[in-house]
Amino acid sequence: MSFAAVLLCGGKSTRMGRDKAFLDWHGRPLWQVQLEKLQQLSPHRLLISCREEQKVEQVFNLFSKAPELVYDPPNADDGPLGAITRCLELVRAPLLVLAVDMPWMTVDFLRDQILPGGFFRSPHGFEALCAVYEPNMLETLQNALAERRLALQRIIEACQPRIHELTTEHAPFFRNANTPEELTE
Repeated sequence: MSFAAVLLCGGKSTRMGRDKAFLDWHGRPLWQVQLEKLQQLSPHRLLISCREEQKVEQVFNLFSKAPELVYDPPNADDGPLGAITRCLELVRAPLLVLAVDMPWMTVDFLRDQILPGGFFRSPHGFEALCAVYEPNMLETLQNALAERRLALQRIIEACQPRIHELTTEHAPFFRNANTPEELTE
């Protein structure tokens, strides 16, 4: 399957108290670790959605193929919806989205469980930041963004994607590191 992939790392990291993209994960910045996972899947386009001041491009020489940067607009407060919409507009292809703060996600799980498509759903809602967004979702995303309806859960539901129920076996892969305590657990 031909697909593009994007690493989302432009969030404000308010609960963490510092930029999650640059957290140490086994001796390396978390964003580099996560980007390598996506690169191993061989997407036809690899993107990073971030804030310009994060300056992630300074170490692109570490990667065999430099990713494309998609900067959040200055003063934009449109969260992951804005980043996903901008990237999907750019690639117009299935887009694998991975949040920087999911360090327990593996390449094998991405390849075998996420890339086939659809969204995992738990009793708490869809796993919106590790999923494949299809081009046919773009108009719904654009409309929601224009109307400032930024909650991804309702938008995904409106798109009626294929749904996979999140099992206890799958749940550890989707763990987020939103606080220093969650990162060290």
